[in-house]
Amino acid sequence: MSLATDAAAPFTSLIIVACADKPGVYEELAEVLEPFTLTIAKVEQIALRGRLILGVLIELDPAHALAIEADLVEFGERTGYDVAMDYSEDL
Repeated sequence: MSLATDAAAPFTSLIIVACADKPGVYEELAEVLEPFTLTIAKVEQIALRGRLILGVLIELDPAHALAIEADLVEFGERTGYDVAMDYSEDL
């Protein structure tokens, strides 16, 4: 996993995690993504009234999208976090 230095990406996914606001949510998500070859293009978070919405834009190989999505579904089930992915060929 690496941090993007180039804004152009052939295939991206926006990962959104919503949960109770607490420390370490990004690190938990990063552990799920660690085994995959991808680039983190941008990270944004909003914390309001005890809730956290974490958005992570990744650049990835489209062939890995289903495997990443499966791991994220398991992550959401295990943690109780709401997790969603949205794919696009544009940044």
